[in-house]
Amino acid sequence: MDLNVLIDYAGNNSVSIGNVLAVLGASIGLGFAGYGASKGLGISGAAAAGATAEDEKNFSKFLVLEALPQTQVIYAFVIAILITLGVMKGAMTIEKGFMCIGVGIALAVMEGVSGVYQGVAAAAAVGAAAKNPKVSGKLIIYVVMVELTALLGFVFGILTLTVNKIY
Repeated sequence: MDLNVLIDYAGNNSVSIGNVLAVLGASIGLGFAGYGASKGLGISGAAAAGATAEDEKNFSKFLVLEALPQTQVIYAFVIAILITLGVMKGAMTIEKGFMCIGVGIALAVMEGVSGVYQGVAAAAAVGAAAKNPKVSGKLIIYVVMVELTALLGFVFGILTLTVNKIY
């Protein structure tokens, strides 16, 4: 289908292609970040549950490790809200809509993949701390290192949306 046909359709039917593209971008980013965070939480949660079953005193210590992959979906959620605010302003051009898709794809990869691998790192930290409780405070460093990828994706999203006056 020709892009001009879509643009003509949108103009005649009060549909903003820019809004549709922006919401698609937000949905891609949030959806994949949610998947990655959920997968990471499942991996780290299984390890934490097993270690807590062996010794209930580990619960609060392992809860922090288990919860860290959740931050990825929080970052993507904030970006999705900013994109939605831009859509609500009603000034979403096709170009801005495509920028939102770009941000969504970047978030999908950076937040989604880092969520899974942060869960893997957290599960390994839980296993190591269960064997040697003396190192549990040091192990969180390995889990937080994965967070840097998620933070970079978040900062990229904020900068791109801000510079292009999306929200």
